[in-house]
Order: sequence, then C-alpha cells, then structure tokens
Amino acid sequence: MKFIAIFITSFLFITDIKADTKVWAWGANADGQLGMGDTTARWQPTQINLLTNITAISAGDGHSLALKSDSTVWAWGTNSEGELGIGSSDFTPHSTPVQTLNLTNIIAISAGTMHSLALKSDSTVWAWGDNSYGEIGDNTNGNKRDQPVRTNLLTNVIAIAAGMQYSLALKSDDTVWAWGNNGCGELGDNSTTDRDQPVQTNILTNVIAIAAGGATTGYGHSLALKSDGTVWAWGYNGYGQLGIGDTTDRWQPVQITILTNVSAIAAGMLHSLALKSDSTVWAWGWNAFGELGDSTTTDRWQPVRTNILNNIIAISTGYAHSLALKSDSTVWAWGYNYAGELGDSTTTTRIQPVRTNILTNVSAISTGAMHSLALANGPTAVELEPSNTMSYLNIMPTIASHQFNIEYNIPKEIKLPVSLRIYDQLGRVIRTLFDGTLTCGQHTTTWDACDEYGKPVPHGSYFCILKTNYIERKKVIVIK
Repeated sequence: MKFIAIFITSFLFITDIKADTKVWAWGANADGQLGMGDTTARWQPTQINLLTNITAISAGDGHSLALKSDSTVWAWGTNSEGELGIGSSDFTPHSTPVQTLNLTNIIAISAGTMHSLALKSDSTVWAWGDNSYGEIGDNTNGNKRDQPVRTNLLTNVIAIAAGMQYSLALKSDDTVWAWGNNGCGELGDNSTTDRDQPVQTNILTNVIAIAAGGATTGYGHSLALKSDGTVWAWGYNGYGQLGIGDTTDRWQPVQITILTNVSAIAAGMLHSLALKSDSTVWAWGWNAFGELGDSTTTDRWQPVRTNILNNIIAISTGYAHSLALKSDSTVWAWGYNYAGELGDSTTTTRIQPVRTNILTNVSAISTGAMHSLALANGPTAVELEPSNTMSYLNIMPTIASHQFNIEYNIPKEIKLPVSLRIYDQLGRVIRTLFDGTLTCGQHTTTWDACDEYGKPVPHGSYFCILKTNYIERKKVIVIK
C-alpha cells in the first residue's frame, strides 16, 4: 500500500480549508476575470461577494474557476472559447460567477489558457472550452465545447492540470497521461504529434504531482514531482524553464538533477517554481520581469533560490508573476505587476518578493495570466481567530511504517471540544483520532490507514479534518 498526503495541480494550491472561506481577487480584469461585476483592474485584493462556501480556486488566462462545498463549479471571465462551460452557445464574457453546467461530485478543478478541467469523485475527467488541438480529449479537435464533456480513456485519476492548449492527468498507479497540443513535446510521448485523447507520458513512474504551463500555441512545458522528491521536466525550453542547464526542448521527461527534497511544483508561462521540504522556493526560466525573485532580471537555466522567502507552504505561477503562501497565512508576490497582479497597491514590477496587501488567514492561492486569486477567511472568522495566532494542520506520510504523521496547532485554550477525524468522500467518519479538549500549542498524532476496527481502509481519497468551535481545517489524503 502506498499513500500520498495532499496532491497538487497546476495553478491550484490548497492547504487548509476554513469554514468561512471567501474568494479574493486582484490584477487584470479586462474580461471580468476578477468576478466583481465590472472590468476595472484591482491593485490589491478585493472580495468576490457573490461566492460563498468555496473549497478550491483556479485562475486561467482570462477566466477563473471556483469549486463549492456542494461539489459544483462556478466560473467567470472571458468565454470566447466556452471556457466557462455555461452552454446555450454562450461565448460572451461574464464578470460575475455563473454555474458551469452538468457538473456534480467534483473534487478538483484546473483552469488552462482557454479551456478548463474538472475531476469527479468517480475519478473521471471532464473538460470544456477551446479544443483547437484536442485538449478536451474526446477524440476530436478544431471545435470548442460550451459545456463539459468526458475526456476519453481516463479512469482512476487523482490529479489534473490544464496548460496552454494541452492537459495532464495523474492516475492512481502514479503514471502521467497527456493530450492536446504537442508542438514542443509537452505531452512527453517522445513526439511532437498533437493528441486528441490521452496518451501516456514516457518514462515516468512514482509521480505524486503534476504542473502544466506554456506561453503561446505549441510552446508549453510540463513538470512532474516524484515521491522521492525529484522533479522531472519536458516540452519547450527556449528560456531554460526545464531547469536542465540548456535551452533545448525535450520531448520526454528529464530530471532536474540539482533539485532534491521538493514538495511542490508550479509551471508558469516561461518559468517554473519548486517548493523544497525546508520551505524555501526555487525558480528557473524566463526572468525579464523578476518573476524568479532573485533580485535580477537574468534568465536562469537552472534553479536559483528566490530571495527573502522562508516558511513557505504553497506556490503558484502566472504569465510573469509568482505567488507564495507562508505558514503564517500571508501571501507574498513578485515579478510583473502591470495590472496590479502582485496586490501591493502599486503597478511596480518587483524583482524580489513583497507582501500582498490586506490578506490574512489565507488557505489557498492561484495565479492566472495577469490576475491572482486567494481563499481567505471573512471578517467573522478573523475576529474569532486574531491574525497574531494561527492554527494549522500538516500531514506527512511515513512509507516505511505505513502511517501518516499528523501535526496540528491549537492557537489558544479551547474550552469546547476539539476533534480530529478521518472521513471518506461521503462524509462518513472512518476513524476518530482525537475528541476532547486540548491545551494551546503543537500536537502530533498518527494514523495507520486503518478504520475504527483496525482494518486497512480501501484505496481512495479521504479527508483529515480538524474541528473546533470556531474553525475547521481540512486536508486530502490519497491512499493507493
């Protein structure tokens, strides 16, 4: 039995999910991709008032997606290719969220340049929007889909990533599958032949995370993170975004040999990021606007450390800007800032990280081409949990002993019960790890991947949820 704690997809990074989470947006807004009901850019985060009960976000080129707790998908922004998925041959932009049609039981989302992906709880993939190169994966191309259709062939999928007119999926057997545009080998099947339905990416095994990026048509690059902490890259490499020391494209995965102990990856337009287990950020590729954060504008063909940052728990990349989420739940940004996508109330490009204004208690970040999204608590939750305190939930698998080490923090004395439980996808309690009162501070427990009766649980996705009277933290565990 193998297990993974928390899977990560391109443009989407989820850490802890609180009960009163709201979506905040900033940056470019020409197509209404901020969801505010207008097309005015915002230089600092602004709350999208119409969205509630959101559990995941994903920002594309000019559109945005959100997943609600009822497993429905909502979308806003540009819709020229049907990337909002609202049917009726509606290809007009929407500046407020609208519900994507015919999607239920969704557990993950990913917004690409002009198409969108969703993963259902039955491990099937659904796609909509641009299909010029077969990126929908339904064995057609050259058309566009104004509502979701099922991607062919794929079953047992646990993660998805939508890039520049191509798509990636990670299956429960640790293999990567790809479809769509393949102009520079971004599908990784040792060819440059576009694919109308998924094909297996060569070489890769033991993959736990994927990321899809890209600039213009036919210039995408892909990343994969293996369970041993190594990163593999393939596709377009004109600016060194594969991190392998040259600018030659690769049609199948190659290892970035100087990167080890990596825990998360992100692929932007022409640059890439990695988060290491020591909570530092490393970057490589195009750096014209300082998007690598090393205080220069020099392109890097191999990873360099981003300045200033420590205690990072999530990363995301866009067109030419980057975001990082710290363990204190603040957001930091660097790179291009033409439309205020860094959120620091200016349009000044930054060559090293600066703190994004306003936001505290952030649980997830996502970058589009020139706009940014965050999930953060609303005023009620902030009042209940002051910003100078923090609770967290962290899970690390221990392969050798077949168990999960679960760390969590209680920021102040809790007089009402605290519970830590494992749930299945139907919301049923599988195992109660703690139920009682706790003193403030850090606590650790373990889960042996067994139910209340000591029987190993079946393969699949589970939720580890920490609850108190005022807050809820959630993380996904995938057991394979």
